[in-house]
Amino acid sequence: MLNTALAHTAALQQFARYAHSSGIDLDAILGDAHRAVLHAARTSELVPAQALVDIFQIVAIAARRDDLGVGFAMWCNLHGYGPLSLLWDHCTSVDQLLRLSGRYLHLETEAIGSTALAEGDEVAVVQFLTVPTLLGGSHYLDATITLQLRTIRLILGQQWHPLRMEFAHPAPDQLGFHRSVFRCPLVFGAERCALVLHRDDLARTSPHGNAHLTAYLERQLETAHSLRRDDVLRPLERLVTANLAGGGLTLDRAASTLGLGARTLQRALAARGMTFSDVLTTVRRRVADDYFTNQRKPNLTDLAHRLGYAEASAASRFLRERLSTGARGLRRRARTA
Repeated sequence: MLNTALAHTAALQQFARYAHSSGIDLDAILGDAHRAVLHAARTSELVPAQALVDIFQIVAIAARRDDLGVGFAMWCNLHGYGPLSLLWDHCTSVDQLLRLSGRYLHLETEAIGSTALAEGDEVAVVQFLTVPTLLGGSHYLDATITLQLRTIRLILGQQWHPLRMEFAHPAPDQLGFHRSVFRCPLVFGAERCALVLHRDDLARTSPHGNAHLTAYLERQLETAHSLRRDDVLRPLERLVTANLAGGGLTLDRAASTLGLGARTLQRALAARGMTFSDVLTTVRRRVADDYFTNQRKPNLTDLAHRLGYAEASAASRFLRERLSTGARGLRRRARTA
């Protein structure tokens, strides 16, 4: 089993204040385990990342707030987050912001990963879950991708808007708030959660950027990052999640991307009683669970692509062998949840 993924408590502390200001009674909604995490966040620096994602999802469902993640991200204090938020005011360009955010995101939360994909004249900033969830993580992803929007606007100005926003979950009943926040085309039921901007936006500079201070802060984050280098499982799982769709990620490629030799990665996994195949299976289980939770009309061909298989029959076989159920069983489980 992978080590417990962690998240900085700053986001949960802010979320508790947001819920109170919105008239949401967290103690009445959450069960004992999640209330305990909420209370621990008052004095601790880190909490389990899965609990953070689940709290967002449970509260959004119980409060019937389709806009909870977006609403929270627009309400929160950008300076009230953890280590990464120190950089946001001082990055000199969007390109630098995305590079540093992607490298050090795990210091803020290990619940998600982020990658920037060049697609012709467009760049898609894609965010994805890296932890298992009880009921999916759409509201937490809504919050983090909206937070990414706000950090880009620190550089490009408050009037800037993306080319489009893509959400993996179905559209909410009311879209007015989403439209007022993003001010661009919205795509729901997409294959990913992504903010899409023009490639030229990457090079635009910030009038408030401070290259010297950013370099100093990056050194501090690198020191914190170095303390976690011995834990290869978490970055490997984030890498697999980001590259699973379409297939093609091998042990050799994964090791090279992580700056390791293939044998070194194998030994690190073996020391934890694992293989690269075990990591693939763990990620595929999570992707399948999340897919059936969020898709109203799932199909095996689409799922096969997301799981890295060329044929729908391979996805069906994976569901039966690894999850002890088929597509129908997972649909029923998602509906029940």
